[in-house]
Amino acid sequence: MNTESIKTINYSLFIQLLLLVLGVSFGLSGCGRAEPAVSQTPVQENKENTEEKLKEGTIVLNEEQISSYGSITECIFQEDKETVALSLSMSEIPRSDDHLIYLFAFDIYETCDFTGEFDREPIASAKKDRNAKLQWKYENRQLFQQFVPALLFDGRYIPLAAASCITNPEMLADGSVSVEPPKSKKGLLLDPQMLQTPMLTDLDVKYAIYNIPLSHILGETTHEALPTITYEYEGRTYKFNGASINGYDNLFSYLTESGMNSTAIILNDWNDDCPELIHPLSRDKEAGAYYYAFNTADEEGCRYLEAIASFLAERYSGKEHGLVSNWVIANEINQYKIWNYMNTDDPDLYAAEFEKAMRIFYNAAKSSYADANVYFSIDHDWNNNNGDNKDHFNAKDILEKINDLAQLKGNYDWGLAIHPYPNPLTRVNYWTETYDKTVNAPILTLMNLSTVTDVLKRDEYLERNGDVRSIMVTELGFTSASGEKLQAAAFAYCYYIIEANPYVDAFIMNRQTDALEEVKQGLSFGIYGLDQTPKYIFDTFKYIDTDEAEEHTEFMLNILGAESLEEALSWAQ
Repeated sequence: MNTESIKTINYSLFIQLLLLVLGVSFGLSGCGRAEPAVSQTPVQENKENTEEKLKEGTIVLNEEQISSYGSITECIFQEDKETVALSLSMSEIPRSDDHLIYLFAFDIYETCDFTGEFDREPIASAKKDRNAKLQWKYENRQLFQQFVPALLFDGRYIPLAAASCITNPEMLADGSVSVEPPKSKKGLLLDPQMLQTPMLTDLDVKYAIYNIPLSHILGETTHEALPTITYEYEGRTYKFNGASINGYDNLFSYLTESGMNSTAIILNDWNDDCPELIHPLSRDKEAGAYYYAFNTADEEGCRYLEAIASFLAERYSGKEHGLVSNWVIANEINQYKIWNYMNTDDPDLYAAEFEKAMRIFYNAAKSSYADANVYFSIDHDWNNNNGDNKDHFNAKDILEKINDLAQLKGNYDWGLAIHPYPNPLTRVNYWTETYDKTVNAPILTLMNLSTVTDVLKRDEYLERNGDVRSIMVTELGFTSASGEKLQAAAFAYCYYIIEANPYVDAFIMNRQTDALEEVKQGLSFGIYGLDQTPKYIFDTFKYIDTDEAEEHTEFMLNILGAESLEEALSWAQ
C-alpha cells in the first residue's frame, strides 16, 4: 500500500469520526449519519438498579409462603383525618414481578379471595421494604372495609398478610362534645313510666340503660306530626319510624340533661319487613328466640347495618338529641339459642359473624363520638358446657375467639358487658357458696370476678394503649321474693364489691320496677313493686354512693355474717 492510499484511508476515517461527533452533538439522524447514543443519568441508572434489586428481593418464596409472610402493624387515620396509612413489616423482601407492594380494599363480609377472575384495582402502592408504608386518601365506607397488601407474582396478585381494618375511627369525630365521667358506678334499668318524675330523680341514678330493638325504629310511620325520617347512606335511602325515634330523642335528651350516663342495647328482633337484617343461618321465625344474629354474611345486610349504626351514632352523639355514651351490641351472645339466635353449634363461625357486626357498630359509634364505648354481652355461663355447644357456648370461649379475630384484623377497644347472676337466678345469698376463682371456673359471679379480669389483664387482651378493657355489669338483680331486706343486703354487698374493683366501670341494676313476666318466675328484681310501691331497697339504693351510705347499709353486715365491710370484701377477692 502506497503513502497516498494510507492518507486517503486516514482522511476517510477522520471524516467518519467527525460526522459521528456532529451527529451526537446536533441530534442528526438518517441516511449517512450515525444514530445518537442513548445515555442515562446517574439518577436514572440508580433508580433502575434499585427497582431491579427490589424486584429480585432478598428471599425467594412460593405463593403459599408469601400469603402469610408479612404482618400489618397498624392501619390508622393520619392527623389530617383524610389520609389512611397501613404499615407492613417483613423480615426479608420477597422476590416478585416488580418492585412494588399493592393494597386492595374488600368489604367486611368478603373473604379477601385473590383467586379466579380477580379484576379489582389496587387503591395504593409503595416500594417493597421490610417496613413498608402504604398511604391513600380516605373515601366513604372505607371505615367499614378491610385492607390487604399484595405482591404481583407470576402475573397475578398474591396477598402478603391477613386483612386489617382501620383501628382509630375516633379520629373522624369532631371533638366538640365532652362530658364529665359519672361520680359513682350506680346504674339502673329504667321504667319509662317513671321518667321525669321524683320516682326516678330521687334515686340519683348515674348510669341508665335502655333497649333499642331494631323493629321499633325501622320503617315508615303514618303519624302526621312525627313523619318518617329518611337517611341517605351510600346512594340508598333508609327509613326510620319518626314517632319511635322521637321517643328515643326525648329519652336520651332527658337523661343527658339530667346528668345520667346513657347506655343503649341494640337488639335484632324479628322483623318481617326487614329480613335482610337477619343472618341467613338465623332466618327461622319459629326458632323460639327473642333476638337474632345480625346479617354480616352479605352486602345487603352489612350495608343496612352500617346505615343503622351510622344513623344512631350520629343522632345520639351529644348534639341535638342527647348523648349515648355506651352501646351494647346484642344480649348475652353466648346464649345463641335464645338471645342471638343462629342455627349452628360452631363457635368459630358464630364468633366470626358476630365480630363483624361488632366492628361495624364500633367504628360508627367512635367516628361520631370519640369517647363512646362499645361492648358485647355475656352471661354467667363462663365455662360449664363441657365442650357440648348444643345449648349454649361457653362465654369464655366466645370471648377468646372474638379477641383473636379482633387482633387478627386490627386491635380495637371493644368492651365487655357481663351479667354475673347467682346460680340459680332466684338465689339471693350468693356469698354463702364457695366459688372456683380460676379462669376455668364454670360460673361467673360477683364472688369470682377475677375469673374474667384475670383473662382481660393478659397482654393479648389489652387495649391499643395497653390498658385493661372496659368492663360493665350491665344487668344484675336480686329478687325480693325471699325478703325485701335480704334483697337490699344483696344489692349493697354487690355494689361495694364492684366499687372496690378497679376494672369494672359501672353496675347497672335490673330493674327499677318489677316486671310481671319475671315476678311469675320468682324474680321480683325491682326497687318498686308492680303497684309502684317502693321496697326496702329504695333507701339503700338511693344513698349507697353518698355520705349517708353507712346509715342505710349497716344492716348488711349482720345478714352477711361479717364483722366489717373489709372482711366481707375479702371473701370476693
